[in-house]
Amino acid sequence: MVQVKKTLVRQAILDSAYDLLSERGYNRTTLQDIAVSAGTGVSSVYSYFPSKLHLLYAVVEPWYKDAFARLERKVRGARTPRAKLRAIMLGVWRDIPSENIQLANSLMEALATADPAQPKPVPLLRWTEEKLTGMVADALSEDSRQLDHEAISTILIMAYDGFVINRRLNDLRDIERLSDAMCDVLIAHAGSGERA
Repeated sequence: MVQVKKTLVRQAILDSAYDLLSERGYNRTTLQDIAVSAGTGVSSVYSYFPSKLHLLYAVVEPWYKDAFARLERKVRGARTPRAKLRAIMLGVWRDIPSENIQLANSLMEALATADPAQPKPVPLLRWTEEKLTGMVADALSEDSRQLDHEAISTILIMAYDGFVINRRLNDLRDIERLSDAMCDVLIAHAGSGERA
């Protein structure tokens, strides 16, 4: 019975954090707010999560991984290398953040103010880069052996960060045009057989 209650309290904290972070963002949501919304105390929050950053990652990680699973299915369903690459870029730069822009921004806010001496609670960036590396390699297949797929995935994530932050400031870019331009560059380079 005690274990069930612990599971319910932890889930209430996660649900509360998801809702508040999605509504207010990281900097405007306190652990006190989350605890009150979950019907518990701040000490209970700390018994499950050592910091606000750990709690944020516990909220973001499943949302993010689920979004990437959907993106992978969409990319697999695309027929041409260009359509696959375009699906990847639009998915990462536009669609995933659009699902919950405030939560995406919460991660940016948290990382911008995190203690650089402390490691990230979860290697989510590494996981994301590995997923993207695989998707890009599959999209370009044999024609792209000379491309550094890992570097491309890092660039895609760096652009994601910029698009998320700029969107928060109402600086919206034509992500479709930018995706098309990147597809042109990658496909042309993959077909040239040259390494930059």
